[in-house]
Amino acid sequence: MEVPRKIQLTGRNTFIVSLPHAWVSQRGVSKGDALYFTQNSDGTLSLSLKQAGKAQKNCVLDVSEGAGEATMRNIVSAYVSGADRITLRGRDNATIAEEARRLLSGVEITEEHGDEIVLRVLPFEKLDISGVISRAFNVTNSMFGLAIDACRNGTDVLTEVGRKEDDVDRLYLLVLRDLCIGNYSGKESVFKAIAAKSVEKVSDHLEDICRCGKDIMPNTHLCTLLEKASAAYAAAYKSFSSGTQEAATYEKAAREYLAQLELVETALKKEKSPARMLAMRSLAEKCTKVLRYSNDIMESGNDLAFAHME
Repeated sequence: MEVPRKIQLTGRNTFIVSLPHAWVSQRGVSKGDALYFTQNSDGTLSLSLKQAGKAQKNCVLDVSEGAGEATMRNIVSAYVSGADRITLRGRDNATIAEEARRLLSGVEITEEHGDEIVLRVLPFEKLDISGVISRAFNVTNSMFGLAIDACRNGTDVLTEVGRKEDDVDRLYLLVLRDLCIGNYSGKESVFKAIAAKSVEKVSDHLEDICRCGKDIMPNTHLCTLLEKASAAYAAAYKSFSSGTQEAATYEKAAREYLAQLELVETALKKEKSPARMLAMRSLAEKCTKVLRYSNDIMESGNDLAFAHME
């Protein structure tokens, strides 16, 4: 039986409609209960007291001998694309399954029988993407501290830096997954993905600097460059996270980095060891790449601010 209800307007743009008293009584609905609307293909709305269940996304991957790297790439792609269940079939799948569990947030091995292993992705409720990017930034910021300490004192930090770089990778893939399956506008997804990728690339370069530069540490020139790059990186992220179009602090820090880079280049011309000079120039280029990714973060924040304009 159809029960007509008139649409009413409350406030400036909120439309409301009352529910039939008999329907409310029959279903035991009370104040504060949640109702869920589903838009059908013909434009009609369906009303329910239960949220419609999300269809599970399943992915099956055949693991062939010697194809571990390719399989791992496929697992990551399935994860980022929103797969809830990833089945690995093959004789050499145990090691790959463990690597996936280590690399990907929320992934657990839930079934294992014969030549088949099942990975399930645990659901994340209302994931705060900005918070995850902030966490990745904080980890890379601590990597700067470790790298600077290594340059200043010759401290062996490579193991800890590598662990932190793995953390940033895991957070980056989690961001991509949530952006793929979450409720974000196209523009917002693009700019946050660029920022997250830039943070991940900064962590890559910091690990490279610690690994490739260990033979010439301690090193005053590299230390000063990293300090200037760290200041620019922090300013870029602050501009991104503040939601404003203010980038003056970053631009000042970037100019100070470039000025320091010129001083380092001048000093390297007096370096007597060709091997040491070439190594230092390679490391300086990595520091400059950190500055470029910092600039991408700052510009993403600027773009994001304009994307939110009404």
